Amino acid sequence: MIRIRLIRNKYGISGLESSGHSPKNLGQKGENILCAAVSVLVQTLYLHLKNQGRIGTAEISDGFLSFEILSGFESDQIVLTSFGLIQDGLENLRNQYPKELELIGV
Repeated sequence: MIRIRLIRNKYGISGLESSGHSPKNLGQKGENILCAAVSVLVQTLYLHLKNQGRIGTAEISDGFLSFEILSGFESDQIVLTSFGLIQDGLENLRNQYPKELELIGV
């Protein structure tokens, strides 16, 4: 199962954590359509916000991506719009694969 957790604090969105893999019946590593779709969405969000200077600490490994939004940017329009766009895509995937994708705090 893939779990995506949106992290919030009293100021707004403070980070995201994505972990896990989807079942092998949806394809092997490198061919799994759900893993590929989720990876594209969360990695694009991370790279976009990093390029915009909004990312603090981050951890990336196989099946895991976690990053924090820099303090002071939690309710920034770029952060909110970017998360909103990616959230729409993730919710669409969750509706198609409800047993394979869990969204927490979204």
